[in-house]
Amino acid sequence: MSGDFPKIMHPFRSVLTALTCAIVAVTSSVAPARADVVGVVRGTLTRADHRPLAGVTVTLAGERVSQSVLTGPDGRFAFARVPFGHYTLRAAAADGTAVASIDVATGAIVDVALVAAPVIGRTNATATSVRGTPVSENAYGARRLAALPRNDRLDAIVEQVPGVVRFSYDEPVAHGFHGLSYELDGAPLPQSTSSNFAQLIDPRNAQAVEIFTGAFPAEFGGSRQGAIVNVLSGGTEAGAGGALTLGVGENGSSDARLVQHFTSGRAQFSLALNAQRTNRGLDTPSKIAEHDASATSDQFLRIALPMGERDLLAADFSSQYASFQIPINTAFSPSSPFVAVSGTDDVQREYDRFASLSFTHTSKDGNGYLRLVPWMRWNRVAYDGDLANDVQANVVNDDGSLTPQNGLRQDRIASYAGLRASAFRASDRHALKFGVDLQQENLRSSALIRIPGSPDFIDDASAKGTQTGAYIADKWTPTNRVAINAGLRYDHSTGYTRGSQLSPRLEINQELASGTVLHAYVGRLYAAPSLEDVRRDAIVTQTASGAAPVYDLKPERDTYVEIGIARTFRPGLRAYLNAFDRTAVNVLDTTQLANTPLFAVFNNAVGRDRGIEFRLDGSSARVDSGVSLTFQRAEAGGVSGGTFLFAPDAAGDLTLQPEDHDQRWSANAFYTRHFGGGLRSFATLQAEYGTGFPVQFESGQGRLPAHWILDASVGHSADQATKRFGYTLSVENLLDHRYVVKINNGFNTTQWNAPRRFVLRVTAPW
Repeated sequence: MSGDFPKIMHPFRSVLTALTCAIVAVTSSVAPARADVVGVVRGTLTRADHRPLAGVTVTLAGERVSQSVLTGPDGRFAFARVPFGHYTLRAAAADGTAVASIDVATGAIVDVALVAAPVIGRTNATATSVRGTPVSENAYGARRLAALPRNDRLDAIVEQVPGVVRFSYDEPVAHGFHGLSYELDGAPLPQSTSSNFAQLIDPRNAQAVEIFTGAFPAEFGGSRQGAIVNVLSGGTEAGAGGALTLGVGENGSSDARLVQHFTSGRAQFSLALNAQRTNRGLDTPSKIAEHDASATSDQFLRIALPMGERDLLAADFSSQYASFQIPINTAFSPSSPFVAVSGTDDVQREYDRFASLSFTHTSKDGNGYLRLVPWMRWNRVAYDGDLANDVQANVVNDDGSLTPQNGLRQDRIASYAGLRASAFRASDRHALKFGVDLQQENLRSSALIRIPGSPDFIDDASAKGTQTGAYIADKWTPTNRVAINAGLRYDHSTGYTRGSQLSPRLEINQELASGTVLHAYVGRLYAAPSLEDVRRDAIVTQTASGAAPVYDLKPERDTYVEIGIARTFRPGLRAYLNAFDRTAVNVLDTTQLANTPLFAVFNNAVGRDRGIEFRLDGSSARVDSGVSLTFQRAEAGGVSGGTFLFAPDAAGDLTLQPEDHDQRWSANAFYTRHFGGGLRSFATLQAEYGTGFPVQFESGQGRLPAHWILDASVGHSADQATKRFGYTLSVENLLDHRYVVKINNGFNTTQWNAPRRFVLRVTAPW
């Protein structure tokens, strides 16, 4: 299959060639590069007597982002494409200076009334207004990300917000179900439940990460969305310069990171190269890890090309490689009945390529834009099983008898091509957005299954599938205290399984008092299984080599309801409390394939998750902090589809029972203190608590013990201006608390969490 790589990558080279030609053709001065995941900031600038001030420059400044516009004859100004984050608005006129602090989220419309006065006046704009920051939105800026102890794992960032729990192999499970939707600079990053261990993008390549856990707008859909994760790549606003970071730590950990930012004419470039290795890569089936080394590397390039004052051409290119030894257990214990032969050498290799090209045109008045994003992705997962030893592995049954295990080799390639188109227009009372998402996937899979006492079973397959989505949404504000966000989305999917759904979504926000919003949402969601989620070997390993391929998975269909209240105490400090209810039919869930770490998808006929979540989030010049608390009950019933050769109506008892990832109480908290000259030094303490998962799948009988983990980091950021070195000392699992993440339950093997690990990184800027 490796011989197909040049053919698959040919479109990437074509995109890069076209982009390079465009860069060479434009030679005027650099203009600010606007990102692709945005909100709207607008308002008026007036004198103290409310008369408008025209022709005054208004500046919007945040982390590595700065934009400026002139006020119109009526004193109005607008920034149509503002990346999510915390900002300061400033306007200096002959009458005085006006300053406002604001928070911006994707899809938010932040209206600010600036008043210029002889003495500097500060306006604390309420971001959680009826059209401001969505209630279930959580954002992490560059400064906050840099200070977190586990900032090299995107999953670790996502798992800090309400409604999300950390499951085995560091998989985030959101609101009771597997599957999150990821976006990079406004382009989708498709993924499946194929148990790829490599992350989609290194968060250290990001300027900010934003996570929606509820109230999903109509523009998101088509795939499982327990949460929406928007990643905003960074660097193109940083000008020239770069840095080299080298790290070393316990458990054989080492890493290297090189970043470089530069400009050429109007074009702005940001390049990041990362490489990491460790002797403890994955959650293991035994307390002491055996055969668990991993190595990863990734390269990321962001190019932004302003084409005039209101047009932007931008491109993202990403390439990743990861290799993971599959941990084994060579000694029987009641909690780990899978016993492998000593020296078993199973390895999983992952390759990923991604490219997107986006064109954005902003309207002259700053209240609208048009955006086109063609994108491509190529993904390969090769599982190299040690067949000779795998078939000697056994499960030790309760009565002491042995069940021999299968051996597996698999090489799977999935290629994607897609197009996203959207248009947005805001007026005084309405904010209308509509768009389409088109995606085609091609899959080729080669598998060899070795079953003791039977001939090798070879299964080669290929398939094509599509996902089509179209939506229209309006954020209507009939009064200054009420906003109605109504949307309608249509999804259609083809492949091994097909389906479609028309999904209405409705959100109502009522401002009870300044900064306090009562919130309610109801929406329908549709999730199609990806092609690589449907694999014949799942059936064979569970039944017999003569079994015919059965692709009986059904698309998941959810109804999500949320009601809550949000309070903004000041810009940078807000809290929300939500009650949620998620019900689903044909829930897409996973089961482990024999003694491999590969996962196959099946349906639960019905599923439900109900709970209450709380978030308090604060940022100031010296402190970043956050607290999340969730109580929920994730339940399912009626196993069917995929791995199991019976339909939902034959699944028997549909009584809801706890899912294996049902953790009733989850809590996360972090506190970062910035100090020293320029506040360049920091210290962070982070904690995680969970009450443990059920011992058996879909059974309320018994739970694992509660656990809690402490992480910490201290450091000093490198100074680009003075070329002074920076450093970070981080420690994961500070108290070295070891616990069983999940126990063998018939669907998955036992896994233990990682031990304590110290890592020291030193950064040299230039």
